[in-house]
Parts: sequence; structure tokens; C-alpha cells
Amino acid sequence: MKPYKLALFITLVVQTVQAQSIPDDLKALITQANSNYPRLKEQDQRLRAGEVRVDIARSAYLPNVTGNGIYQYVDPVPKATLPINGRDVTLQFQPNHNVNANISVGQTIYDFGRTQASIQRASDDVQLLRRNLELTQQNLGYQVAAAYYGIGFLQKSIVVQDSVIRVAQQNIQIFANRLQNGEALQYDLLTQQVRLKAAQNRKIDLQNNLERQRALLTYLTGSPNLAVGSSAMQFDVPTSVFSLEEGLQTAATGNKEIQLAQDQVRAAQTDVLINERGGKPSLTFSGSTGFRNGYIPDINTPKFNVAAGVNLVVPIYSGKRYKLQNQAAQLNLNASRYAVENANAQLRQNLEQLSADIRSNRERLNNLETQVLQAHKALDIARTRLQAGVITPVELQSAETGVEEAELGRLNFQYQLLLNQLEYKRLLGENLL
Repeated sequence: MKPYKLALFITLVVQTVQAQSIPDDLKALITQANSNYPRLKEQDQRLRAGEVRVDIARSAYLPNVTGNGIYQYVDPVPKATLPINGRDVTLQFQPNHNVNANISVGQTIYDFGRTQASIQRASDDVQLLRRNLELTQQNLGYQVAAAYYGIGFLQKSIVVQDSVIRVAQQNIQIFANRLQNGEALQYDLLTQQVRLKAAQNRKIDLQNNLERQRALLTYLTGSPNLAVGSSAMQFDVPTSVFSLEEGLQTAATGNKEIQLAQDQVRAAQTDVLINERGGKPSLTFSGSTGFRNGYIPDINTPKFNVAAGVNLVVPIYSGKRYKLQNQAAQLNLNASRYAVENANAQLRQNLEQLSADIRSNRERLNNLETQVLQAHKALDIARTRLQAGVITPVELQSAETGVEEAELGRLNFQYQLLLNQLEYKRLLGENLL
């Protein structure tokens, strides 16, 4: 496998998770990302707004007190002319200038649980926002770890490529000397020079991908001063094939996607409850006290007054609105339950595929360990035979290519096994910090 092909693998990796012990410099990078990533800040503000909405819903239990001041000019007003003591007297029953200043109080006495259901729905929204924040934070940590180990993978690949370049340069010198002695052809020298340029171009590709990974890590952490230590190149971690049923049992309570789907079911259940109680009666208290004019006989003089009562509102007909709303809420609840089933099915599929990947990668890595030893021994023999002039340059190049492919293949499978092990922990719902 050529290094430029391996480098493309980096662009496909978007998530990694915690191994049993993550390096300190990776922890520092994840901490920076949690502090600086704009998406997390946005979701944190939305979560705070949701908590305020819970308090708003709960405020329906508190009385509503308002101050009112009203002035109204009315003309004409009711009047009557009556004979009093032998003469006609005009009496006015309403003043032209009407003044009313009062403080009113409104309070819900009983609403058949509608307010409590609204509070519960607002609390469900807060839980959904909190779960989304946790999921974003977890995924952010995995993205940082992917970029971190991707940088280590590319750095190690460049080290291997540098070795290829050094060998090609040494071969050029050997063939240049042999050409002068008449023991080689110009074609042999040109072949090695072409191989050197190809190796240098592959190194340029690796360096370009390395810069791209650094740019990604800078974006995720919000810091241009990156500190990626040698731990990013430590891929030879122990791995083991896990039990599928044990993994499913642990992930059922820890996997963030499943938890989010379950929270959505609870929110949908609350929606059903709200719609069931939407057509219920409500009993409220209302009262006011203040000063107003218009009282006979001195209708222009404001007087102190008090009013109090209760209001009973009973919905009678709403054009099937409540029934249809409840039907829609029930269908949404069913959909949310299917979403949980789908999340569990996807989890099982991911664990099964991951188990197969770990098993095959371990077997291939074991085979490559032997292949690396054999490739190095074959190269040593080829160099000795070349010095003796009993092999062609093509055979030497084939031996060198075998070493290159074996080294890069081993590095690739070590890297993939590390990501496999981390992906398993991600599916279980473990956080990096």
C-alpha cells in the first residue's frame, strides 16, 4: 500500500474516542476545544434560555397583578329631568369625564393539570438541549482526537517516506559510480532518479495532508499554538475482541444517540398529555380595587371600590381541534419510539462491524509483522547481490518497494486498530475527559 493512498484515509476519519489512558497533550487540546468551540457556546446559551422557559411556565402558578389607569370622555350621557319641590331638575347618571384607577389580580385556581404539563414539556426541552450539548461535546472530543492521531500517523508516515528517499539517494550514488565504471546503463540511473522524485512527491502529499490536519485541529481548538507530542505516534496499543452482548448492554445506558432518542420519546409523551388536557375547563379568580367616579349622587367624585369573583371556562365545541392535535401527538410519539428502535439497531450493526474490523485488522497486523521481517531480510540479500552484480536494478527496486509497503501497511493497521478500540469506547458512551 502506497503512502499517498494511506494519507487519504485520514480525511475519512471524523471521530475517535478515549483509549484507556489518553495523553496529557490530547487532554489539553480537548479542554481548549470545549472552551473555544462556537457551536458549544451556542448550545450552552440555548440551554440557558430553555431553563428560563421552565421558570416562565412555572410562573403560571403565581398571581398576575396589574395596575390600570383609565380616562374616558363620554358625550352624550344618560340624563333625566324630574320634578323636585315643584321645579324640574336634570339629573345626570354618568359623568362626561370618567376616571378609573385600580389594581387587578388574576390567579388560576384549577386547570386540570394543564400548567403542570406545560412545565413538564419545558423541562423535557431543557433535557433535549442538555443531551444535544453533551453529544456535541463528545463528538468534538472525538474530532480533536482524530486530528491528533491523524497528525501522528502522517508524521510517522513521513518518517517512513524519508527512509525511502534516503535509500533512493544511496542507490543513485551506487548506480552513478557503476555507470562511470561501465557496469551499469544510463537507464538504470534514470530509473532510480525517477523513483526518488516519485518518493519526494509522495512526501509532499503527506506534508500537505499534515498541514490540513493541523488546520483542522486549529479550527476545533480555537488555538493556533498546537502542542502535539510524540504520544500521537504511539499506535501499538493492546487490543482485544469484545463481547457483542456485553457491549450492547453497556451501550444501552451510555450511548448518547440512544439517550437522545429516549429523551425525545419522553417529550412526545408529554405532548400527548398536553393535548389530552387542552380541552379541559379552567377555574380562575379575578379581583380589583381602586378609585373611580360615576357613583350617584356625586358622580364626579372618585370613590374607593372593590370587585372580586371567579371565572369558569368550559370548552364546548372546537371543531375537532383537540382531537386532531391529540392524534398528531400520538403519531409523533409512535415515530419517536421507532427512532429508539432504529438507534438500537444501528448500535448493534456498528458493534458487529467494529468487532469484525478489529478481528481482521489484528490478523492482518500479525501477518504483516512477519512480512516486515521478511521484507527487510530480502532487501539485505538484494543489496548484497547487487554489489556482486548478480541481480538487476529492477529486482532491487522490487525488494525496496516490498519493505516500504510492509512498513506502511503495519503502520496503517496499527493506526486502524487504535481507532477501532477508541470507536468501541465511543459507542459505549465514554467521554474523553
